Amino acid sequence: MNVLPKMTPLRWGIAGALIVLLELVNRLAGVGMSLVLTEMLILALFASSLNLLMSYGHMVSFGHAAYFGLGAYGFTLAVARFDVPVELAVFIGPIVAGLGGLVFGALCVRLTEIYFAMLTLACAQITFTVLFQWYDFTGGDTGITGFMNPRFGLTEQNFMTLVLVVLVLCLFAMAWIVKSPLGLSIRSVGQDRWRAEALGLAPRRVQLTVFVIASVFAGIAGTLFAVFQGSAFPDYAGLGFTLDALIMVVLGGLNSFWGGLVGAVILVQLEHWVLMVTSHWELMLGLAVLVLVLVLPQGVVSVAGRLSNMLGLGRKK
Repeated sequence: MNVLPKMTPLRWGIAGALIVLLELVNRLAGVGMSLVLTEMLILALFASSLNLLMSYGHMVSFGHAAYFGLGAYGFTLAVARFDVPVELAVFIGPIVAGLGGLVFGALCVRLTEIYFAMLTLACAQITFTVLFQWYDFTGGDTGITGFMNPRFGLTEQNFMTLVLVVLVLCLFAMAWIVKSPLGLSIRSVGQDRWRAEALGLAPRRVQLTVFVIASVFAGIAGTLFAVFQGSAFPDYAGLGFTLDALIMVVLGGLNSFWGGLVGAVILVQLEHWVLMVTSHWELMLGLAVLVLVLVLPQGVVSVAGRLSNMLGLGRKK
């Protein structure tokens, strides 16, 4: 498994150059591109949180959007219903998502494989139904709108920069978790839970831990999305967002730290540019995703790995 590539000075330079390039595009390409980049970065964080669960915990979730939605509604309800200052509410969203992950995760980790996946879907549907039907509190299917100025009142370019900073910090946190003793335990349980249990680990406890961690990061993404839109809708916890995240992870490449990030860039940019060419963008997008998956079953990240090895930049043994 490509746990996390060793960050040589050259790779640090490439990473820094990409961040600078994003910021330059943000500042020079106009407001429309800043909005596209902001959505791309938020979804990259969301997909990376699911990738943490799938690539390292080997836990396929069909309901990860529940925690994206809980993050969005945790923030929105704190501001709109309880008059919590926005500066404090941004922390409430991820906390609510983490608590949801703790409750649902405690149920889901009791099962494995397809049964685990179906249970995550059931938990997500419960979350969506509550948000969709509790009109007096959540606004029901009309959601909650107009409770704050979108993007904290910042310009599109400045808010994109803020989201970029949050994404980088979250990726550093995920990388630290993956390389820590906890990360080793997560990978051990994910690869062979029975052997890990024989070595003294508690598989359910480890799985619940990574489930909650992934939920918190999804909640951060959901909170950012609610701030970005200045609204919250039940669809944020719906199956559509989970499917998007699954597609991003598969496109980018499973078993790679960068899979969710790369997949989000590809999917959002494909959607943006295809929509400009044809009104049948969903058909074209589906065909493009189909071709990419068939041609690169290990994801786009695998191409970067091959190029790195060809250029002699691969990990030294």
